[in-house]
Parts: sequence; structure tokens; C-alpha cells
Amino acid sequence: MPSRRLTLLAVVALGVSAGATTAFLLLPAPRDAAATGTATTTSTTPPWVFPHETRIGSTVVVPTGLQMEGPRVLLTYDLHPIAPLADLAATEHAPEWFPGAAPASFTLTYPGGSATARVLGPEGRAARFDLPAGISTAQVESISVDSFWVPVPAGYTISLSPSSGDWVAAAPGLQARIVRVVEQAGNRLVIVEWGGETALAGDLAIAGEGREWRVSSYAMMGGGQWTLDFRGEALPDPVRLVVRGVGWIEVPGGGPVDLEGIPR
Repeated sequence: MPSRRLTLLAVVALGVSAGATTAFLLLPAPRDAAATGTATTTSTTPPWVFPHETRIGSTVVVPTGLQMEGPRVLLTYDLHPIAPLADLAATEHAPEWFPGAAPASFTLTYPGGSATARVLGPEGRAARFDLPAGISTAQVESISVDSFWVPVPAGYTISLSPSSGDWVAAAPGLQARIVRVVEQAGNRLVIVEWGGETALAGDLAIAGEGREWRVSSYAMMGGGQWTLDFRGEALPDPVRLVVRGVGWIEVPGGGPVDLEGIPR
């Protein structure tokens, strides 16, 4: 698919700011309709989005398969940027492409009913639908994207209490808390745990704020935990920590997924 995008005579500039994705298309002004004798029409579909693609923000969803996975229906898909720059992915030295959007939820319809599916996270490329017995891929009438995630820069300062262990909002869709403090001879290890939709934490890091804090390390334990190294005299309560990286916010929208021609 990427090679055909080079034929587009358009210049696309994509910008992502806190919670918003904007695309600008530079095209020549239309000729006067009266001079040409033809009527002008407008379309809400960008000309570089093909019929089999579903646009979500600055990304398109391309279905790759629909099959049974036990009693469930499994939809698989790929994500591609809408800009012709997608062809850079074919070069050896091109940087890894970071999606400008990713599906968060889908709805599937079948005769007499519907089912919804939640994607595990922005890195997911599949949606699984629980359907009644006897419903197979042959009975699937339609699938649509209901909502999607867009990336936003994260730079949040949070305060966590080591004594109470209360959950605190840390980033979009995520909470954090201190689960325990490990006393050592010359330092304390502060264990911070993610809560909420932990799949959204893959591009985030937690670190202590101040000179007393040293290296932070991450481990996939109980949904994901950070170990922070404190070298000060007394551990404050609450503790001020910084969350940095890329967060994801969920927005409504999407549209129908073209199922024509995909393997079933």
C-alpha cells in the first residue's frame, strides 16, 4: 500500500499538540465553475484515503482478517499514516513510525444484535468480539470504530503518599500509588504501581523530583511497577514525582470498517 501514496500531488503537514491532531492540505484553488460549465462539489473524505481504509485522526485503519477464535470473532488490522511519508518505512535507515492514532473500541453487528470490543492498548492490532453461540464470521454484517486514542506529550507532577497508599490520577486513563517502601542500608526503594488502563503506560516513565532521587527502573508486575531509588535523609510524605513521556487520550469517532475482500 505505501508505494501508491507517492502518486498523490499533495503536501501534508501533521501536527500533534495536547489532545489535538491537525492536518493541512495545500491544493490549487478550484477553477471558476461558470467558466468551465461544470458544477463544483465538496467531499469530507480526504482524497488520499482509499475506500478500504478507515480514517482516525492522522492514521488509517486497514483490516487484514476476520476469523473465529474459539467462540469469539477476531478482527485484525494494520495502521498506516495518511501522509505519503509512509514510504520512508521501506528504507533501511528510516525511523520507526509512531502512530498518530489507534483504535480503542469497535462495534460489530450481526442479524438481531450487536457486540462491542475493547482493544488492549494503542499497540494492539486486534479486536475480539464475544458473540452468541451459532454466530460466525459469515453472519457479521458490519464493524465500525467507535473511539480511538491519540498521543499527547506528558509532563505531570503528582504527589503520592507512602503512608496511605491512595490512588492518584497520574495521566489520561491512569492512576498511580505507592505500594511499599523498602528500607536499605544507604537508601530507600519506593515502589510505585500503575492503575487503570495500564496498557496506556507503555510510553510513560515515573521519576522522583529532586536531588535525593537516583535511577528509576520498570518491571511488569501486577500491571506495571516502577522502583525509585531515594538517597535522602527522610522520605517526605507525600512524595513529589514526575510523569514524563507520551500519554494517550480517548476521543469518540471513527467510522465503518470495510470488510469487503478480507479473508473470513
